[in-house]
Amino acid sequence: LTSLKNKFMCHEKQSFSRLFRSHLLQTQTCLSMFEDLNLINHWRISRKTLSRFILMVRRGYRDPAYHNWMHAFSVCHFIYVCGMNLPLAGDYLTDMEFFALFVASLCHDIDHRGTNNSFQLQSKSTLAALYSSEGSVLERHHFSQTICILNTKDCNVFESLTEKVLLDRIRDIILATDLAHHLNILSNLREMADIGYNRESPKHHNLLLCLLMTAADLSDQTKNWSNTVQVAKLIYEEFFRQGDLEKALGHNPADSMDRERACVPSLQISFLDYIISPFPAPRPFIFFQRGSRKT
Repeated sequence: LTSLKNKFMCHEKQSFSRLFRSHLLQTQTCLSMFEDLNLINHWRISRKTLSRFILMVRRGYRDPAYHNWMHAFSVCHFIYVCGMNLPLAGDYLTDMEFFALFVASLCHDIDHRGTNNSFQLQSKSTLAALYSSEGSVLERHHFSQTICILNTKDCNVFESLTEKVLLDRIRDIILATDLAHHLNILSNLREMADIGYNRESPKHHNLLLCLLMTAADLSDQTKNWSNTVQVAKLIYEEFFRQGDLEKALGHNPADSMDRERACVPSLQISFLDYIISPFPAPRPFIFFQRGSRKT
């Protein structure tokens, strides 16, 4: 496997944008990220199996305006940047936890339909019938699709591991991408940020995994202006398409979903003010030593 570092000089930086990369190059970059993080050697992953897994994950994404393969790649890349520049695995997370986080970041929105959980419930969709009793309808479906891919012949990148614990971690990490979940644990995250991260606490390990996953999911909001503008256009186009569907069903969509009423600049500023800016930063991150991880 040939690393893409020489081809993409900003590959290890958060500024690396997925917007102008082809699906083929993004797939190759995913392989390179597994290699650079030493996941292939450490977990004895067959390169053929890994290639099949990534291709199956890519194929599992539909093509809504925003929640598509490009978004999955961007989220996975954020976790890669963290893994390459911060001593996460070993120092703050176990090797298994970091592996679960990286795989979950790639799979977290598989088969997203371009509509949110509220729409699933409102429209009484098949997914709502399957998962609504437990909440986080879409996130549970994304995890279910991940399991289906792992159970596909020659696609199980966890074949050298005891799967149960790892899959439980992946489930919890994917469920953390439900913003309602993030808001529910926000007080716990702030408490952890205040008292400091306890490496011996299973609760803190879980909170850190959730925090990293949510940060990755929202990371496009932290990039440069040109990237953020393009991403915002994609997000609101997806919102407006949902609003159109809601109108067709005879419902009155929220302002953020209504292309005739939405004031995108105000909505975006509000999102940055109330979701992004208050995002808790655990104290240990201040003391992380920067520099590439040795693999």
